[in-house]
Amino acid sequence: MTLAASLFLATGNVSGEQGAAVPISQDVPKTATVEIVLLVAPGINEEESRWEITYELRIANQLTLWEAWKQRQLNGQSEQRLGELIKQGSVKKMLRTPENRRVILQIPLSSEIRERLRAQPREPLKITPGKITSEDIKLSREQEIKSQNFLFYSVVSVYDAKLKKNVLISASRTWDFEEYRQAKFKITLEINEDGSYTTKSSLPTKTRSN
Repeated sequence: MTLAASLFLATGNVSGEQGAAVPISQDVPKTATVEIVLLVAPGINEEESRWEITYELRIANQLTLWEAWKQRQLNGQSEQRLGELIKQGSVKKMLRTPENRRVILQIPLSSEIRERLRAQPREPLKITPGKITSEDIKLSREQEIKSQNFLFYSVVSVYDAKLKKNVLISASRTWDFEEYRQAKFKITLEINEDGSYTTKSSLPTKTRSN
């Protein structure tokens, strides 16, 4: 749950001094890198086995995600694609060659997006017991606007020649820039003998402060 959600539900107070947005001093990445790896599939070594990845990389602030979350809770709406589009595309590869089982997407980030990342708050606002004031809510909203998230919408279609069918895998993720300061992400996929599958995502490169 985002900080705004916590403020909405909590009865605590926000310490403006501790949670004030501080610009990131170090440079921000010029590209976002998404690595997708198919580790296992029944027909991974078969001549006709292949996969296709369609994707969109987007960026949205925490306030946008929070507002979308509220709408889903109130109206039960299905999740729509949020944020501003950075890049979309597709990749097709045969699977028999081991190097084709790994796709690395290197997506340039515009100067405008990099400025938004540079303004990312260094630490989240702290919530302490007490009454929430209008100034607390203002500070929270300002931080939610500056806090950025990468949204990766992707569908992976794997034709497994041993199973003789397509396996469709939803590989969508949301990565908080606070936790992934290098904008490097990884998704691994495994297809089981019965056609079921599992997906895993990379762990954060930065651990949030408590």
